[in-house]
Amino acid sequence: MRQFNSATAFMIVLLLLIGGLFLSSLTFLNRMDASYILIQRGNEPVKHVLNHYTLLQNKRGFIFSVTFLIAASSIMIMIALPSVESKAKMVHKEAPQPVQPEREESSISAVIEPEPAKPVAPPEPAVPPPIAAKEEPPAETVEIIETVEEMSADFEDVTEGEDDVVYGTGPISDAAIMHFVHKFPDSAIKFLYRKQLDGKALTSVEESIYSSWENRNLTRGKVKGYILSLMDWKEFPKKPLYEVWKEIRDHIYENID
Repeated sequence: MRQFNSATAFMIVLLLLIGGLFLSSLTFLNRMDASYILIQRGNEPVKHVLNHYTLLQNKRGFIFSVTFLIAASSIMIMIALPSVESKAKMVHKEAPQPVQPEREESSISAVIEPEPAKPVAPPEPAVPPPIAAKEEPPAETVEIIETVEEMSADFEDVTEGEDDVVYGTGPISDAAIMHFVHKFPDSAIKFLYRKQLDGKALTSVEESIYSSWENRNLTRGKVKGYILSLMDWKEFPKKPLYEVWKEIRDHIYENID
């Protein structure tokens, strides 16, 4: 016997609602027809309304019933039609499953003999690992360190003159590069990566400014070398530029005498 559940009850109620709306639509339509009488005027009969108020109420009831009848019928059709997932499940169930051949067991059983025990070799004495030779820094790192040491020699005497990165107009000195990194770490990062701190592209004005700095002997290698030496890094961390700038800024502020 089929189990009576909530889905079945909903379908029954929906069918009763559709039937009631259909009957009410016919009733209002018949009452609308009863509101007219035919009067002979000339050669053609003319409809004459007996009660305009009754006719208006029946017309409203007819429109109301037809509207809800269409809505209920649409819901019924949506529920009755199977969905794409149910169709796929039905096709999957109806598809013949491949029959796997039964594994035939051999009637001859082999006798498994135990393997002879292997002699255990005595443990070898532990040999201490060889001491790794101290790795020498690559040539590029040595060159950067030497460049930073040369730059540090004149940093204490730096002043904002013609060699200043931001305010000067002459060739940029090594000491001015160090002063530029300490005073404007955000601009140094943007010049080095050619990006904004949020990762967006530079504006045309910033591009022209950085090009003028390069024409005045400001190079990315010197800026990168000094920042690596200042932060004691081997390479720049794989972080957003905003995080890298914050680390450099905090380090500079913490080491201000």
